[in-house]
Amino acid sequence: MSAVALSATLERRLVDEPGAILETIARDYGVTMRQAVEALPAALRRFAPGSAFVEALTDVAAWGEVTVILHTDDGVMEFTGPVPPGKIGQGYYNLAGRTGFHGHLRHERCAAIAFVERPLFGRLSAAMLFLNRDGGVMFKIFVGRDDKRELLADQLAAFRALADRLCGPAA
Repeated sequence: MSAVALSATLERRLVDEPGAILETIARDYGVTMRQAVEALPAALRRFAPGSAFVEALTDVAAWGEVTVILHTDDGVMEFTGPVPPGKIGQGYYNLAGRTGFHGHLRHERCAAIAFVERPLFGRLSAAMLFLNRDGGVMFKIFVGRDDKRELLADQLAAFRALADRLCGPAA
């Protein structure tokens, strides 16, 4: 199948199934995660440059409890809690703290940040996908949910404001 035909087929699939698991789509179509995200309908995704990595995580550090997801072929790891503030040092973006979510992120490998709002498992989801230079996902940060599993209104507003600031206003 030609690249153009593949792209059209992939886009049709995501119009029909906007809540499809993107990792599955990428594997089934032999594309990168970035290509899978780009195939989503434009109204469901926007992109910021990877150079906004620190600004995005600094903003998220003020949101409270979110869910950070690492999805690999070997499993899905989730952390729900606050993302701590961080700073750049020794080539990494270093997240403060020794417990909860912490570590060292290779911020320079971030090529783009996708802001994605779409249905997922029957509910609206809002997530930032930090995309690396290879088209893969470094990690995802999902807007938190309340006890009724609805998106937290203040976080959704912060997510949209950050997307507007980094990507420009939604079309």
